[in-house]
Amino acid sequence: MEQSNSAIRKKRVKAQQNIVTGLCLACMAFTVGWSVFAGVVSHKNAVKAALADKNTSSKAEVVSKAEETSSQEDMPESSQDENAAVDSFAPYAQEEGGHPYAVAKDTADDLSDAVFIGDSRTVGMMNSTDKPQATFICAVGLNIDTVLTSTDIVQGDGSVGTLAQALSGREFGRVYISFGTNEMGWPYTDVFEDHFTELVTTIQGYQPNAKIYLIGILPLAQSQDMDGDAVNNENAKLFTQSIKAVADKLGVYFLDCSAAVADENGYLPEEASPDGIHMNMDYCLYWQNFIIDNS
Repeated sequence: MEQSNSAIRKKRVKAQQNIVTGLCLACMAFTVGWSVFAGVVSHKNAVKAALADKNTSSKAEVVSKAEETSSQEDMPESSQDENAAVDSFAPYAQEEGGHPYAVAKDTADDLSDAVFIGDSRTVGMMNSTDKPQATFICAVGLNIDTVLTSTDIVQGDGSVGTLAQALSGREFGRVYISFGTNEMGWPYTDVFEDHFTELVTTIQGYQPNAKIYLIGILPLAQSQDMDGDAVNNENAKLFTQSIKAVADKLGVYFLDCSAAVADENGYLPEEASPDGIHMNMDYCLYWQNFIIDNS
């Protein structure tokens, strides 16, 4: 009976998923192209300002390890309150001289051992990155239900293929997984957790020596939050709790990056996004640099 109920829930998820994905895809194609060019001038100015400011903020302690392991000394430091990271979107600490994550403090990290797996928000980072040695496995409209079967995933060499093809080609030191935006309309978070668990265990099979980070869903702009029946900040927090639950269960890292992009009210600033969901070049780089400095 339990298996039958699970099958029914998954069918319902499919229907909900198609509706939400359809609503998002119209703006995604525009966003991907736009993110390459938008904010170039402002980004350069921010970088110059940040370089001139030697008193940027200290490293935020936001990475939490779900379970104790024998290699605990190699783990990043945990935040003082793990739950605070997913209960609300913490704003970044704006300082004189520009955004605190305009430039990564760890300038030696070129992300050459890192792979980023995700949806259109990860595509935005791929199109904005200043770390050409980083690897991105991502696609517009990709979600936790399709990532293991899709044949349209961008590979490290720019071609498209499957996740298995992308992960079997080389060994990575770090794997960053970012999903949840396209799934916020799903009626059952347990189905989301099941798919996320399957993805992580599959990746562990291909990359047994890599540190795996599950990234919480980034906040949305206030305009999207008010208009989005499913894609809103309440659901972003709800599904982020599920992401953290998977990290707890599997003993992998959970990383809340909201402090890199949230304003003082916990929203993605309106000027940071053309549609309230996807970020411009500057904010994609803030997100990337936050990850560098906190993992």
